[in-house]
Amino acid sequence: ADSPYVAQMKGAILSIAPNVNVVDVTHSIGAQDVLHGAFVLADSAFHFPPGSIHVAVVDPGVGTQRAIVAALIDGHWFVAPDNGLLTGVAQGREVAEFRRVENREFWRKSVSNTFHGRDIMCPVAAHLSLGIDPAEIGPSHSQLMQLPWPTSQRRGHIITGEVVLVDSFGNLITNILRSDLDPDWNVVDCHVDCGDITVQSICETYGRRAAGETVALFGSSDRLEIAAVSGNAAASLGIERGAEVVVRPHGG
Repeated sequence: ADSPYVAQMKGAILSIAPNVNVVDVTHSIGAQDVLHGAFVLADSAFHFPPGSIHVAVVDPGVGTQRAIVAALIDGHWFVAPDNGLLTGVAQGREVAEFRRVENREFWRKSVSNTFHGRDIMCPVAAHLSLGIDPAEIGPSHSQLMQLPWPTSQRRGHIITGEVVLVDSFGNLITNILRSDLDPDWNVVDCHVDCGDITVQSICETYGRRAAGETVALFGSSDRLEIAAVSGNAAASLGIERGAEVVVRPHGG
């Protein structure tokens, strides 16, 4: 966001479709961190209305032979490099149409080797918003590239997962979902281990604990997260993405 690139992408869209509503999701994905982008896209895209068109650009392979794709997934179009960035949005959802972006008619006339987001993906998304036949974008694509997608594991009464995101508040977001717990478990009686810390129960919200206290709770995406009330858990605990997280009922 501190560079001209975001504005250039918006300009590419608005030059073709001046009446579209452009919404920024985030510009805080780690550099070249495709998995980070995939998780954020999966947690945000389907909060938009059906018919939305999402341009996702985390593209360390720009300028190589990696494909650019347009995919219709659960009524939403996604235009992105085929490098695993769409792994999360495709999990358990119907991919109704899947095309390689190859028809240069819908690209900018001059295409940079280092900025396909501006010169290919945004123009294609803009033309989609104007109602072009998706078949004109390019031929059908055979298979979406998938990243290894970390999921939680259950053994008896023990659930093991990992930190998959560190958000802008320093909260440690895990891949353990509320639905992973038995319905008859009282979360107050569960403890959460991560790194060298143990949180003795899962609470409802940050305000239930004192400032500075480390808490575990299910956030707005129903993912278990570890947070420091009015603080930064990642910094204060020294825990990073990939750290193991274990949830078990007391006595389990």
